[in-house]
Amino acid sequence: MKERINSDIKSHLIRSTFYMLLLALVVCVIPLALAQRNAGKQSVAKPEATLTFTERVANQRAIEEIYWRHRIWPKERPAPKPSLDAVMSQTQIENKVADYLRKSQALEDY
Repeated sequence: MKERINSDIKSHLIRSTFYMLLLALVVCVIPLALAQRNAGKQSVAKPEATLTFTERVANQRAIEEIYWRHRIWPKERPAPKPSLDAVMSQTQIENKVADYLRKSQALEDY
């Protein structure tokens, strides 16, 4: 009887070890293999269209508008929240876009 229990425990341990190794294979090895396969594809792909400076400024303006709309205005300030134009000029937005482009180019060159 005791030998039968030991045999059952041994087979259970072997089976559990096999399942753990299988799980490790699925969780670790397969995603890594897929990532390596996709990495080769991503390095070949190039963006088909680039945005003009004017388009980038318009997009940045839209982003800043959303940030400003979601910004909480303090209750201690009795005046209503001003428009984005009152707190950020078009020149500041253009400078921000130019800075992003400079940094992106420096990163690409590096």
